[in-house]
Amino acid sequence: MLEPLALINDPVLTRRETEILEYITLGLSAKEVALEINISPRTVERHVENVRLKLRARNRTHMVACAVKAGLLRVNEAGVRGIYRLASRNGPLEQM
Repeated sequence: MLEPLALINDPVLTRRETEILEYITLGLSAKEVALEINISPRTVERHVENVRLKLRARNRTHMVACAVKAGLLRVNEAGVRGIYRLASRNGPLEQM
């Protein structure tokens, strides 16, 4: 009986928030993420803050840990959602 209530309280991230969370998980700064997805660094910071608040996290590191715990990110032997590399300095990330 409590399961449906728990699902209602689970954080719901937008597609953009999830995308930015994945970049942050890889260790990119707001400026680097902004260059990757062609938005301003301030907009990236706003998305990061929204995700942090939705996950009730204290900082970025705690935010990533909370996202993994909530099932928003999958971790395998290779890391979070596989291993990624930058295709070019300003190009998109590619999974290896």
